[in-house]
Amino acid sequence: MLVSSLLMAMFFAVTLAGAGAAAETAAGAPNEASGHDLYRRGFYEEAIAEWKRAVEENGDTGAAFRLGEEYFDAKVVTRDVDTALKFLRFGAEGGDARAQQDLATMYDNGWGVTKDTDEAAKWYLAAALQGSAVAQYNIATMYETGTGVEQDIEKAYMYYLLSIEGGFPHFATTELENVSQAMTAQQIKDATVMARQFKPVGENIVDEDG
Repeated sequence: MLVSSLLMAMFFAVTLAGAGAAAETAAGAPNEASGHDLYRRGFYEEAIAEWKRAVEENGDTGAAFRLGEEYFDAKVVTRDVDTALKFLRFGAEGGDARAQQDLATMYDNGWGVTKDTDEAAKWYLAAALQGSAVAQYNIATMYETGTGVEQDIEKAYMYYLLSIEGGFPHFATTELENVSQAMTAQQIKDATVMARQFKPVGENIVDEDG
């Protein structure tokens, strides 16, 4: 009976907490943050529903990114790549750098779509211009090889340098050293100036880890 009583107490505690969470989110417009608050407290179904409302009612691109991530990673929902793509595209077209980076990766690898390096480059560049260090690394590799974009070794150097400074040094440092070996001193100087003059665009500059 003691165990049963404890279980009942836990059940009512969780039920009340869930009701409290619902009341909190009902007080304001649903958005990425309100869904994330539910998610981190373990209310996964409620978080998914909150993010969907945020997209449907408010066009929240951050919530769309979260949904795209969840439907692809399948941590709390069944994997649905088509649904993931739908939400990632919504977020990417709305300017969310994380969604742009993830959508580019889908095209880069042919996950759920026909592999398309031009489309991958388009979205990597969109995220890179907003300051995404990972996207800057990815677009740098494409500029270095001329994959999906016209080859431009100075832009490759610039984006590798920005990626390092933005917090993604592990791979970018090695690639920066490699590409510099094929450059003149003047090219390196010009690329460095370009990096120093770089200003992220838009308002969706975010932490890569969300």
